[in-house]
Amino acid sequence: MKLLAAQIKNYRSIVDSGKVEIDDSVTVIIGKNEQGKTNFLKGLQSFNKNNSYGPNDLPNHLRAHLEEEDSSIVQMISLWLSPCNSERQELKNIINSTEKIKEFKVTRFYDDHYEYYAIDESGEEKRVEFAPIDNLEIIEKLKKETGSLNTKLVAHSTRLPAFAASNTQAEKHITQFITSDFEDQVSLDNVFNTFLTALKSLPQQDVAIQNDIATATKNIGVLKTELLNLYDNDLELVFQNLFPHFVFHSTTLDSIPNEVSVSEFTKDPEGTSKGMASLCKVAGLSTQKITSLVEGETQEREVYEDHYRASISGGINEFWRQQEYNIHFRIEKAKLSVSISDNKYAPRIVPSDRSDGFQWYLSFYCSLLSEVKANDPFVLLLDNPGLELHADGQRDIKRFLQEKLPKTTQVIYVTHSPAMIDTYNLEQVRCVELKSDNQGTKVSKLSLDKDQLDLLEPVRSAIGASLVDTLMMNKFNILVEGAADKPILEGIFSSIAKEDQNKFTINGSISETGLLLPQFYEKTGLPYIVFLDSDDRGRQLKSKLTTADISESKLILLGDIIKRDNDFELEDLFSSKFYRKAVNETYPNFEKEDFSEQTERKRTKQYEIIMKEKLNIGFNKRRVGETLKRMLNEDKIDKESKKNFETVVNKILEILKQQTSSSTNK
Repeated sequence: MKLLAAQIKNYRSIVDSGKVEIDDSVTVIIGKNEQGKTNFLKGLQSFNKNNSYGPNDLPNHLRAHLEEEDSSIVQMISLWLSPCNSERQELKNIINSTEKIKEFKVTRFYDDHYEYYAIDESGEEKRVEFAPIDNLEIIEKLKKETGSLNTKLVAHSTRLPAFAASNTQAEKHITQFITSDFEDQVSLDNVFNTFLTALKSLPQQDVAIQNDIATATKNIGVLKTELLNLYDNDLELVFQNLFPHFVFHSTTLDSIPNEVSVSEFTKDPEGTSKGMASLCKVAGLSTQKITSLVEGETQEREVYEDHYRASISGGINEFWRQQEYNIHFRIEKAKLSVSISDNKYAPRIVPSDRSDGFQWYLSFYCSLLSEVKANDPFVLLLDNPGLELHADGQRDIKRFLQEKLPKTTQVIYVTHSPAMIDTYNLEQVRCVELKSDNQGTKVSKLSLDKDQLDLLEPVRSAIGASLVDTLMMNKFNILVEGAADKPILEGIFSSIAKEDQNKFTINGSISETGLLLPQFYEKTGLPYIVFLDSDDRGRQLKSKLTTADISESKLILLGDIIKRDNDFELEDLFSSKFYRKAVNETYPNFEKEDFSEQTERKRTKQYEIIMKEKLNIGFNKRRVGETLKRMLNEDKIDKESKKNFETVVNKILEILKQQTSSSTNK
């Protein structure tokens, strides 16, 4: 399920965060130091089932009072979640009348239990309840069987001194196994397989030891199957498995080592090196393949080493623009090693000798991609990502988070850096502030109020950097109404006005920044226009800007250029076929849906409604705008769309060239 909103209560510095809307792709958290930004991320992570609350998680000034309360009524976190179509099919087997449900609200309490509510279109909440299951008997049998095996192995180590060292390893594996979370159905298979592989790999086993391990693993396997069958019939667990999983990362990540022991790594990749394990996973290099290559011919090994180099390096260079790198694997009998070369310096250098910034990026890239899965909902919680990077590197990180991760993955990150803020999509930004009088940390949408100037420093700096780029690099300036208009116009100019595209900076969005940008351009005397849709919102913005003494000749409604009877916006100038293709590429699940546009209504509004009805997801104009930009850059525009936009481009050029000529004469 997609995370729509969250509300955290009674968690560290947070008494009540308020209901915080979450972007369906990337949400950016800003605020001064010691305001509770990290606590907000950690509070979200606490929703995971494997988390457990304790006294230190409660606000200091409320701790004594809350610990006297019944822990089953102390709310900690509420999430609002929206199921997709495939998830709705699963829900039909466990919840009645799913077609009437708009979203779910799930609340977790201090005693770690959850409560569930179904919310319909009217906003009415209805409690959802499930019958409990009893897994304790099977778990006790598992622990008893494992304990019995441990006793036998201790006896074998006395009988066979050569096995004594192996028994120490066995005890370690057994302790890890019996302390596992047997209620975590998602990782259950992996827990069992890791344990059984470790037992079978113990050195110095004789036939008697092998027989005891084989008998125990067989019995454990039967109990595992019983446990999984029980969980398959646990309707509450089926429901919980649809929730997104929260993964928190601080600025410190598991680094990529220069080398690891092949024997140790193939037995326990994560235990040996999480950094190397994530690198291999992203490259597609499995432990089974490493084992087979070690035993194979040198020539075959070198061919595969080159294959995995190309596999990982292509992805790394797609988003890291500072320099082009190659990540090399060397697979030998004793060790698996990594080295890095670049397009400026051919000799290979081990990771630890590379810059701290690139080491961090490599670890970040591999860690995130190895954790998320294409069809499973994840929410990545990142505390100051890219802190060690140059601003250009931070922009690469921002682009990676927006473009590379699966559509089922949402990202929420804290930052103080202007380079990590998308000035064309300020709707992503949330502000965190620690209020006085023990109100605690509050989280709110971005507001460009004068009272919040200090709080908004990263946003002001990001907008300032964008304006400096404009002053230094470009001749003409277009301020757009919404975030989706920028990529569309950039694509249009690259497709229709190639000779002029580098003279333009397209900035905005005015609907979010208000008077700030137009007033700046007005005072500098730079040639600019404000380009607005022909609808109520566009006309309201024009009136507001005119009242603020912005020259009306610089406020251009789309209807001033192309005449139509109904309200319309930039997206309506594409042919219905061309725009539908862009929507299908952005939302592949929508491609099979039957949908005919109505000419009297704005196109994007129609898609918002149909997406909600058919797929129960929000329609993101900006994402479709980015797809349109790519299609236009590839010269895929059709004749009908091209004709409409040639009219728009020619008129914009005419107005801006007249301004340039006028200022030159003055």
